[in-house]
Amino acid sequence: MLNLLVLFLVVQKTVPVRAGGAACDGQALGQIPTLKGSWETHEDSHYQGFYDAGAACPSWAKDWDCMLDGDANREELPNTYNKVFKPYDCDLRPWNAEKFSECTAARRIIMIGDSLMRQQFMSLACLANDVVVSGEHHNWDEEKIPVAMEYDYIARGIPGDFRIPRQYIGRFDLKSGAQVFLRAFGRFNLTLWDDVFKEFLPLTDNDVIIVNFGAWYPRYNVHESGDPWKAWQEDMTELIDQRLSRYAARSFWRSSTATHFGGINGTMTFEKSLSEALAAAGRCQPSPLNESWYEDWMKTFLRSCGPRCSKIGLLPVFDLTQSRHDAHHGNFGRGKGTWILDCRHFCTSVVDVWNVVLYNQLC
Repeated sequence: MLNLLVLFLVVQKTVPVRAGGAACDGQALGQIPTLKGSWETHEDSHYQGFYDAGAACPSWAKDWDCMLDGDANREELPNTYNKVFKPYDCDLRPWNAEKFSECTAARRIIMIGDSLMRQQFMSLACLANDVVVSGEHHNWDEEKIPVAMEYDYIARGIPGDFRIPRQYIGRFDLKSGAQVFLRAFGRFNLTLWDDVFKEFLPLTDNDVIIVNFGAWYPRYNVHESGDPWKAWQEDMTELIDQRLSRYAARSFWRSSTATHFGGINGTMTFEKSLSEALAAAGRCQPSPLNESWYEDWMKTFLRSCGPRCSKIGLLPVFDLTQSRHDAHHGNFGRGKGTWILDCRHFCTSVVDVWNVVLYNQLC
């Protein structure tokens, strides 16, 4: 009988039961949330995500798309896109473009990060397309964004003068007057940050900043001569202490920092044998090390930061993202035939949920 009781308790602990009913809104989630849940098959067997990227996305918001551009393992796509994320402890309100537009009326949402932030920007443009009145997206244009003309922005912690790549810019306006901006660059540099933000000053409590850096700070890259993990901690400390904590704007640090490609152990090692194994398999692997150190560090920092960081929160998408190695671009052919299978970027079926969580937190 005692053994049966122990078994019952173990099962109860390892199989979460949803509470249901409570909304996953900003009040319920709090400043430093953890949003755990599972990906489940949609009740409608024909469901294939929030939209058809070929028809629903603005012309300027076209990105590599698993459905449209994938040329490998296409038989897996229906199942990949038929999954929906369901939190254990609360319910996500369904995406509603009209309500998102109303909720963010006359606000500015400024998205800063690398190419994964670009993915989130493009996803938001597609989700909100019915209420988008104008927009643009292109590679960084020095004439339109005149930074890097007088300075070379050097990355911390890399021997030599590694200049931070400026990647993409974008903007779209909603019919409510809301504006969404993208400024994508690989690593943080305080001077570069300040030059980018000159056009947004003064920041007010009506502004929202969404930021993430990490994919360009691979903790276990065996060919990295510096110490990217130490550099990341120093950069994020500077970002929070010197800027985000001093802004009137509300800030979210997106808690998914995917660096897992280039090696089956999920650490972007770039070891040739592992890259070849990935290429031969033609699909991305789970990340056993789980890459949770970025989120864990940020949670600890914000908890110790106290009241001065009260306007900085987490966009809690780490857990929902990390389990979806089956939805990487590389599984469907991106990077096939090269030395790197793309096991960093995700199909829209995953990235769209990042914005659904944001919608629930903001609105």
